[in-house]
Amino acid sequence: MEIRPDQIEGVRQNEQQSAKRTKQPQQAFGDLLDEEVTKASGQTQSGTAIAPPIANPLLQTQAVSQVGAVESTTESAVNQMDGLLDKWDEYAGQLGSSDLKQAYGSLESIADGVNRIREENPNMAESNPGLNQVVNELDAMATTERFKFNRGDYV
Repeated sequence: MEIRPDQIEGVRQNEQQSAKRTKQPQQAFGDLLDEEVTKASGQTQSGTAIAPPIANPLLQTQAVSQVGAVESTTESAVNQMDGLLDKWDEYAGQLGSSDLKQAYGSLESIADGVNRIREENPNMAESNPGLNQVVNELDAMATTERFKFNRGDYV
């Protein structure tokens, strides 16, 4: 097979054009970033940004107590979920030992614990979505296991 110089030139031109196309978005992003940075620095230099009012930090104790309350409820829910996970371990052991009455009692205790967490933290979905997902998962597992018990899978 014979390679002609005009074929090589066509390939080189295509490579150069594709290289130019890939560089343009990067340059456009860089230009856009520079514009935004200059806008932001121009606003702070010109004084158009409004400074926050200076307040006595001793008067803002209410905000600190609110943060402490949120932390304590989150910590309480986490501790309760830790206890529920320990109960799941007990439940699994009871299923392995064929002690189904105790296993069902543990399962009911788990379901009650999940309901208690939801009652104590009604706005958990907004305040802590990650914790809410764990609670939802524990609830789904408890419901599934209860269904398996009622269906007779463990007999």
